[in-house]
Amino acid sequence: MITILFDCHTHTEFSADSVMKLTDALDIAQKLNIGLITTEHIDFDFPGSDIYEFDPIKYFDHYRKYQYNNSLLLGVEIGMQKQTAVRSKIFSQQSPFDMIIISQHIIDGYDIYYPEYFYGKDKLTAYRIYLQAIANMISLHSFGDVLGHIDYICRKAPYDDKELYYNDFAPYIDKIWQTALVNNVIPEINTRRFSNDISIKTLIPVYRRYHELGGKYATIGSDAHVPASLGSGLKKACIFLKKCGLVPVYFKNHQLIPML
Repeated sequence: MITILFDCHTHTEFSADSVMKLTDALDIAQKLNIGLITTEHIDFDFPGSDIYEFDPIKYFDHYRKYQYNNSLLLGVEIGMQKQTAVRSKIFSQQSPFDMIIISQHIIDGYDIYYPEYFYGKDKLTAYRIYLQAIANMISLHSFGDVLGHIDYICRKAPYDDKELYYNDFAPYIDKIWQTALVNNVIPEINTRRFSNDISIKTLIPVYRRYHELGGKYATIGSDAHVPASLGSGLKKACIFLKKCGLVPVYFKNHQLIPML
């Protein structure tokens, strides 16, 4: 029986792309009867003018006072790039984060949220390069607890069919899951795309394969940057994970805690 669900992927004003106030987030969480893990962005060498970095001392000083009822945990989402891996590891070890998400946002200097990455690439090429990068980067970022949104590339891909099909990319997806298992990194199911039933159906074979390879657990996160998105799809994701043979969990002090 679920005692409390945690939204394990959220961003507040400590992230460059969010202005959400923690107090507003906590008000929504209380109404939804869920816990929150704030996972602010650290993405060193991020292209463009936005700085995806924050001061962890200020982060903990500002947010610790809101942790009185154990429903708020403090984490970080770290972007994976080869040249920043050592710097990211040092950052991750300097503060008492409850949970570390490692995510692939940048490929060859391009933010894959924008069209430039996709120029001159068909879907198979663009997705293959992305999936290979994740597989290669996990070992360099094995200090992470959770691999963020394997389907991140689907959000802004310029193709008629954006979905990530297991059968189209089986060797690359298998490599990701095998590398994650070796490095004790579990996946998240990111509910940003859970408003689309086709996306949910397409992802089931991807996560079932993780279970077939030996995976047992996954976190659930809305990736909310605004209060209205907090908790989005959490219950639907629990059903999804059950179909995939996985147990929903969250992390506190880097210790895995089942939500069932």
